[in-house]
Amino acid sequence: MTPRRAHLGAGTLAAAVLVLVACQQPAPGEPDQRSDAERVVVQVSDAEAATDVVSATEAFGLTMLASGDADSNVVTSPASAVVALAMLAEGARGVSEAELDALLGASGPDRTDAVGALLAALQEHDGDPALAAADELPETPLAHLANQIVLDEGFEVRAEFLDTLAAGYGAGIATADLATRDGVRVLGAWVREHTGGLIPGSAIEPKPELRLVLQNVVVLAARWESPFDASDTRDVPFAVRADDVPLVRTMHGLREVPYAEVDGWRAARVPYAEAFSADLVLPPDGVDPADVPAGTLGALVAALDAAQPVEVELAVPALDLPPARLALAPAIEAAGAASLLDPDTADLTGIDDDLFVGQAVQQAMLRMDEEGTVAAAVTEIGVELSSGEAPRDARELSLDRPYLVRIAHDDTGWPLFVAAIRDPRG
Repeated sequence: MTPRRAHLGAGTLAAAVLVLVACQQPAPGEPDQRSDAERVVVQVSDAEAATDVVSATEAFGLTMLASGDADSNVVTSPASAVVALAMLAEGARGVSEAELDALLGASGPDRTDAVGALLAALQEHDGDPALAAADELPETPLAHLANQIVLDEGFEVRAEFLDTLAAGYGAGIATADLATRDGVRVLGAWVREHTGGLIPGSAIEPKPELRLVLQNVVVLAARWESPFDASDTRDVPFAVRADDVPLVRTMHGLREVPYAEVDGWRAARVPYAEAFSADLVLPPDGVDPADVPAGTLGALVAALDAAQPVEVELAVPALDLPPARLALAPAIEAAGAASLLDPDTADLTGIDDDLFVGQAVQQAMLRMDEEGTVAAAVTEIGVELSSGEAPRDARELSLDRPYLVRIAHDDTGWPLFVAAIRDPRG
């Protein structure tokens, strides 16, 4: 029997703790500025805006999917993007702050507490990210999240901004010459370390105007609660388009899992060994998976939360999608925070004067096979200076055309990864 997702704020998390922030110090050395602030972590049940941030994360994930190439696979981490944008929001003021508050679903200390609590909710699953890249998946799920701010050499930001990132997000602090390729290698080294090498480097381009970079990493490695039998895996047709129906390697298995149907969209929730699940969502024939209405996806998730497990015959393509770059500026603009991207309208004076978001990019990868799933994403925001046969009554969900994958934390419902799979061959 598959356990159903607990309600957000059910009080199942550890008590609030104070943890001394240990700022990571990658090369080239000690930062000019550091924070002595202590990490303050609250329970999700005590973070009043946590539910709103989860809903906003879901919505921004769909915006990210819609901003990607409509003819390609698009793998995203809404959680990673929201954490990076929340860190940026700590330094936003005026119109830019209001836009980010609307995008993130919360403002001020409530936003800080909510995002910090969601990060803390996953902390019990933290571990060495190198395990995610190993030949064998870990026995219990690994979810590694990390944050960092890299300052350009000689650039000083407001102390309150650094203190908030340290206390609310546990962000490490480093410095580098962000105008040079050698300096930007500091960013790449951190990405490789915290993704276990699954993502090989940073996507930030060095520029003389670049003053700081905010980085977030999310890595998940998890075994299925019930692995698929490799002997049942076989090549079956997958309709990439009406005129392109290749054979793709597809896993098969009968599972007793939550199942739901809303407005012609069908979904099954397949659990990992513990704490996480993958929602496999098939759109109506002829509908692109990234076009799922937010209300429909929300209704599907709610229905899966409430559903009793039933037998479902699954056919799931195996995936090995390498890291791909997604520019976040279109999604940020579409979500109503365009002022951040314009030197004339951006207000990041909580960091320093005359700054705007000059670069915003996410890289994400996804592997899914008979044993389980490995997914990793890094979000970077560069702030620049302005200038077998189933029983008869079993349901059937055959992912034989473009579909959606949503991987979420069970206790909070926080969507860590959302992907539109249009061609499982990569």
